[in-house]
Amino acid sequence: MLDFDQVMAPLGAQLFLRDYWLKQFVHIPGSAGRFTSLLTWDALNRMLEQHRLTPPRLKLYKDGQPLDPSQYLTPAMFGVPRVDAGRLVLSLAQGASLIMDDVQEMAPHVRDLMGAFQDALQTDAFANLYAGWHNNNAFSRHWDPQEAIVLQLAGRKRWRVYRPTRLSPLQNDDAPPPTAAPAWEGTLNDGDVLYIPRGWWHEAFPLGEPSLHLTVSLTPPTALDYLGWVMSNLKSNADLRASLPPAGDGAWRPNMEMKISALVTDAMRAARLEEFQRQWAANMRPNPYINLPDAPYEQLAPLSETALVRLASLHRLSFARVGENFEFVAGGRLWTVPKTLQPALAKLQNNREWTVRELGAVLPDAGARDDLLKSLSVLAHAGVVLARKSP
Repeated sequence: MLDFDQVMAPLGAQLFLRDYWLKQFVHIPGSAGRFTSLLTWDALNRMLEQHRLTPPRLKLYKDGQPLDPSQYLTPAMFGVPRVDAGRLVLSLAQGASLIMDDVQEMAPHVRDLMGAFQDALQTDAFANLYAGWHNNNAFSRHWDPQEAIVLQLAGRKRWRVYRPTRLSPLQNDDAPPPTAAPAWEGTLNDGDVLYIPRGWWHEAFPLGEPSLHLTVSLTPPTALDYLGWVMSNLKSNADLRASLPPAGDGAWRPNMEMKISALVTDAMRAARLEEFQRQWAANMRPNPYINLPDAPYEQLAPLSETALVRLASLHRLSFARVGENFEFVAGGRLWTVPKTLQPALAKLQNNREWTVRELGAVLPDAGARDDLLKSLSVLAHAGVVLARKSP
C-alpha cells in the first residue's frame, strides 16, 4: 500500500509539508507506473459496467461545459437511468472528458491512500477521477475552494497553473481572473504529482491520447470554521437565543452589545483552538469496513488478545480530560474512561486495525490490560468499534 511519503517522493512528505502545503504550488516528477496499483483502465471499465452511476457522481464535460445527461444515460422511460454504453463512448469520441467523484468508495487501494492522506495532513480527503482522450479540456480556467493534489495514473496531460487573485478564497467568493502569465506550464506525465493550493487558478488539456488522473481534494479547517464551532457552543445561552427588539427602540442596544461581546470572549477563552482541531480530526470522514458473513457472529463474541479492532464511524477518538478520567463522544453517547486506558484507546482509528494485544502494549500492567479488554468489549457491543477474529 502506498503511503503519503511515497506519493510525495522524491521530494518527500517532510519537505512538502514544510515548504509547500497551504503555501505554494509544486510539481513533483515521478517514475512511470508508480500509481498503477491505485486504479487502472480495466478497473474503470468494471465500475462503469457494474455500478449505477448518474450525475453528480458521474458526469461528462467538454470545453468547460457539462453535457446533458441524456447524451450518455438511458432514457427515464426505461426506468432508473443507467449508463448507455453506446452513447457514452460516442460522447467521449467527440471530445468529452469523463469525471467520477468519490472513487475511493469503489477502489479499495484509493480508499487506503485517502486514509494515509488524512493521517498525514489531518484533514478530510476524497478522490475524483478524470479521464480524457482528445484535445478538449473538461473545465475552463478556474480555482478550487479546497487544496488539490493531482496524481497522474496513466498517460499525459498539459497543465497551466496561475497564482491566486484572491488569497484563501471560500466557496462562491468572487476572484478576478488572472492577467499574468502562468506560474507554471508543463506536462504531467505518468507517475507525476501536482499540488495546487486553494485559490490557485488552473486548467488542464488532454494531449490526444488516453489520460487518467486522480485529484485528491483536501479541506483543512479555517479560522472561520473555528469561530463557527465556538458560536455553536453559545446556543445554550437563553439571552443569545432570544429575539432582538425592533431596531427603532435602541435603548437596549449598548447593554446587549456589551453582553454579546463578553459572552463571545468568554466562549473563545473556554473553547481552545487545540480542542477544536482535535475534534475536527476525530470527525474526518470514516470509511465503512464490512466483514460479511463473519461480522454478525464476531462483533458480539468474547474478545481475545488476538482479536482485531478498529473504529467504526469515527476517524479517531477525541478525548477531554475531566479530573482523573477522560471523556469522549462516540455512537451518540458520552463515554468516561480512566486515564490509565486513554493511551491505548487513543491508538484506535478507522483506517487501521490493531490487535487487542498491540493496544495493550502501551499500558502499565496486566490489570490495565484486563480493563482495556472489558472496555473494548463494551464499545464493540455499542457499535463504536468493529471487532473480528485474527485470520
